Amino acid sequence: MLHCVYCHGWEVRDRRIGVLGNVHQALLFRQLSEDVTLFRHTGAELTDEQWQQLAGLGIGVVDGEVAGLEIDDEDRLAGVRLVAGPVVPVRELAVAPRFVARVGFLAGLGLPLREHPMGLGEQLAADASGFTGVAGVWAAGNVSDVLAGVPAAAAAGVTAAAAINNDLLTADARRAAASRAAGDSVFGGAAEAEAARRVLGVQGMAGRGGR
Repeated sequence: MLHCVYCHGWEVRDRRIGVLGNVHQALLFRQLSEDVTLFRHTGAELTDEQWQQLAGLGIGVVDGEVAGLEIDDEDRLAGVRLVAGPVVPVRELAVAPRFVARVGFLAGLGLPLREHPMGLGEQLAADASGFTGVAGVWAAGNVSDVLAGVPAAAAAGVTAAAAINNDLLTADARRAAASRAAGDSVFGGAAEAEAARRVLGVQGMAGRGGR
């Protein structure tokens, strides 16, 4: 049994492949084998367009709920057994797991979960920088994209790190400005800007005069 055409598809190319209840997976594995069967199992009703796509690609469709698997004498998959009784021969079976980010320990932060765009699981809601909408909290990797591979997760980490650094330096700058503003008004921002202008102007004139 396997779940990812990109991870394991090449190893099962040209074999008799069954797909459990997922039309998209059936289309993916059809790229690697001409013998693909979709077991509808408990999946949703197929649309007219999906029926046409499957038929056009020669993908068989089996109605009825799956009861179990048939294993041969060599301890290998031989077929899929339906509740109604028949066994449909297959040598490989693709299943579509549901990925759910492990965020239970973050429950106290009030972080929102959202469905993956392809309906494959749940993940933390975050924008392109990894910001979750909760002050001081960024997310990266599989927690905010359950399908992210190592390269994508690493890239998301770099992006989040840059955003966090920017948030921290901005907060420091604001605190410094607020602290300065709370002091003597003679040394406020506007006063210092005017003083700097006048000093630089005098120095510039002195320089042109050769003194």
